[in-house]
Amino acid sequence: MEAIMDRNLKLGEESEFGNKSILGLFWKYSLFALLGLMCQCIQVVFDGYFIGNGVGEIGLAVISVSSVLWQFALGICGLLGIGGSTLAAIKLGGGDKEAARLIYGTITIFSFILSVIIAAVICFNLDAILIGMGATPELLPDGRVYVIIFAISFPFVVTGSTAYYFTRLAEKPFIAALVYVIPAFLAIAIEYHLIFNVGMGAGASSVAGGFCAGFCFFLLPYLQFGKTIFKIRRSDFRIDIKIVWESCKIGFVMFILPVSIMGAVILTNNLITQYGGTETHLAAFGIAAGYIVYILSIVTTAFITGIAPIASYNYGAKLYKRVMSLIRIGVVQSSVVIAAAVILVYIFVEPVVGFFTGPDPVLQETTVGVLQIFLLLTAFGNVPQIASGYFLAVDRPGIAILNGVARMSVFAIALLLVLPGFFGLKGIWMAQPGADALSFILALVFLFSEFKRLKKLDQAMDETRSGSFDIMDPEIEMQR
Repeated sequence: MEAIMDRNLKLGEESEFGNKSILGLFWKYSLFALLGLMCQCIQVVFDGYFIGNGVGEIGLAVISVSSVLWQFALGICGLLGIGGSTLAAIKLGGGDKEAARLIYGTITIFSFILSVIIAAVICFNLDAILIGMGATPELLPDGRVYVIIFAISFPFVVTGSTAYYFTRLAEKPFIAALVYVIPAFLAIAIEYHLIFNVGMGAGASSVAGGFCAGFCFFLLPYLQFGKTIFKIRRSDFRIDIKIVWESCKIGFVMFILPVSIMGAVILTNNLITQYGGTETHLAAFGIAAGYIVYILSIVTTAFITGIAPIASYNYGAKLYKRVMSLIRIGVVQSSVVIAAAVILVYIFVEPVVGFFTGPDPVLQETTVGVLQIFLLLTAFGNVPQIASGYFLAVDRPGIAILNGVARMSVFAIALLLVLPGFFGLKGIWMAQPGADALSFILALVFLFSEFKRLKKLDQAMDETRSGSFDIMDPEIEMQR
């Protein structure tokens, strides 16, 4: 046991994850993640402006319906990229670099094969997918273009995302951030040209999104030829089902969370038309959920991404006090940031909405009304997402899934099925803050329980350490 503790101390000294300030590490890795993701946010903001002002209400409605596919892409990226990199981080925390490298090779190859198959299925079922997502007949032509372009970019997005998470695990957060920074600004120029010069319509949004998210595919040669432990060898060109299964078990929560959001959005789109809504209401919801809430969720994702490698490493190295400190810092400080962002949206709601709607007073008024209800408890909804990311990072996927899925698959969908019957369209917007409040309470229960568990583990480590010192004490040993 003494040898194990010595190994843990040595590992902590070898990596900044184990020896630097938790507060500093949290903000370093979160800000680097936010740097890259905020550049994506900038691209998303301009996307909304270009669609709202260059295409109009129909374009925004197409985004509301079709963009839920990006939630599906995010889910696949989480399933494989976050799941695989978390498993590898735990192996690295235990000192097994070769196992971590093997995980990277298997997950990268598997992610490419799977994403190509999924893209083919999407292309052969365009209309069925669009109608199922809530598209009206008026939206089908532009929707088809959007979805085909999405399918083409899908393999690059998924495989590149896998490389992104492993690049961060290789302690190269700046390089990982660059692959989001560089294409974000190029995507803005491309989309502007396609909408205002070519007249492409809503499909231009899919081109820009695919280019921006798929650019991280270029991290593969960096990992292959750079000074990292993650290099795919010839012997890796086979699928290790055990590694895939273990990675998917860990990453399943990061799959089910965005897929749950996808399900809630699809249900919302269908309920809008069911309760008398028009393309205007679909467009308003698209602005609220597809742009503004998406930007806020990107900030939360950056915090989760910052927490994950720190939690995985320290938990694997049995440095439980550092893990508890990370939970406190992560939950409190991320929630403060999200709350501040929501307050700013409320203060400047009309110019914020006007940026996306353009000179359309009816759409602007409708969107303001949606946002004032929809965003009400977003800061509370941040907590269960952070908690799910943490539980995933320490290889407790069951709790992560239960905690995460409750927000969108249980609470949100249940409220969506109940509230519109009493409040009509307004009840649809009320479902989200209700789900945020209920999932916040559930997350606190899980987190308090986790603190108790970590304290017990830390106490056991202290007792073991004391016992090992006692055995080395001759007087105590003679008394025994």
